[in-house]
Amino acid sequence: MIRQAVSGDIPRLAELFRQLHQHHVGIKPETFRMPADWWFTERIRGILEDEENIVLVSEGGGEINGYAVVKVIEVDTAEKHPRRMCYIDCFAVAENARRQGTGTALFDEVKRFAREHDCTSVQLGVAACNTGAVEFYVKMGLTPRTIQMEMKV
Repeated sequence: MIRQAVSGDIPRLAELFRQLHQHHVGIKPETFRMPADWWFTERIRGILEDEENIVLVSEGGGEINGYAVVKVIEVDTAEKHPRRMCYIDCFAVAENARRQGTGTALFDEVKRFAREHDCTSVQLGVAACNTGAVEFYVKMGLTPRTIQMEMKV
């Protein structure tokens, strides 16, 4: 089942966020460091309180096993055609729920949300070294839109 998050979900969402961040620390330790546990709770609380964010949660086996933070972004500038995009700010699936359809179901709900809000695309950012996530997003139908490049000096 996928639904919109409520404040009572904060402890579990904070734990999933901590798991996701720990993964990022593991694959890119030169960029990410582990903050104190309270930081995840406060960050999730702030995300839920921000009216621009929609937090979708996936439940299975009696607990939340994934979530997506999305927002609709309006683009209308002199050099670009007006459009609405659905931006995924964060997407996480519990380690014990991966490869069981949780991520696919959650992503399908993000696409439904995007269509419902007249978005022309779903976009996100992902580190190139996060190969598992890149493979998942390609499987979901995403293709590279821009490439950020980096050189360590």
